[in-house]
Amino acid sequence: MSTTKPTKGAGTSFWRLNTGTDIASIVDFTEDTLWTQIAQVKDIQPGEITVEDEEEEYLDTADNDYNSTTPGKKDAGETSLTIAWMPGDASQKQLVTDVDDGTKTWYRIKYPNAAVDCYFGYINSLGKSIAIKDKMQRSIKIKNCNKPKLAEDLLA
Repeated sequence: MSTTKPTKGAGTSFWRLNTGTDIASIVDFTEDTLWTQIAQVKDIQPGEITVEDEEEEYLDTADNDYNSTTPGKKDAGETSLTIAWMPGDASQKQLVTDVDDGTKTWYRIKYPNAAVDCYFGYINSLGKSIAIKDKMQRSIKIKNCNKPKLAEDLLA
C-alpha cells in the first residue's frame, strides 16, 4: 500500500514492544512479531513534537525592537489513546504492570498505510470510562521520553 497518499484513520493500531526485545536490533519496524498489539483502538493522538524558544538578545543587539530566538530543547509530548477495556486481556494486564513498575518501553502506532511511529516512554495516566450506552473503555497517556522514530525517518 502506498504511504504517500492520504488515508483514513480507520485501522490504526497501538502496540507495545515485547519485553526483552532490544529496539536497536529491529531492522523492519513494520514487522509485527516483536510487538504485542494492545487492544482495539477507539482514538489515538500521537505525541506532538514541540521545540522551546531560547532568547538570543543582548544589550548591544543592533535591532532590539524584535525578539531574536533560536531553537532549544525538543519535547516529544504525550501520546493519548482510548482502547476497548478488557480486564482479563494479557496485554492490558501488562499495561497495569508497566504503571506499577514505572516501566519505560517502546510503543508503536501502526497506520492503515503501513507506516509506523515509535515512541519511548512511560504510562503517566491509566483510567476507565464506563458509559450507559457505549462499550467500556480505557484511556491511556504515555509521556514520550526521547526522540521518537517517525515514519518519515523509518521509510527513508
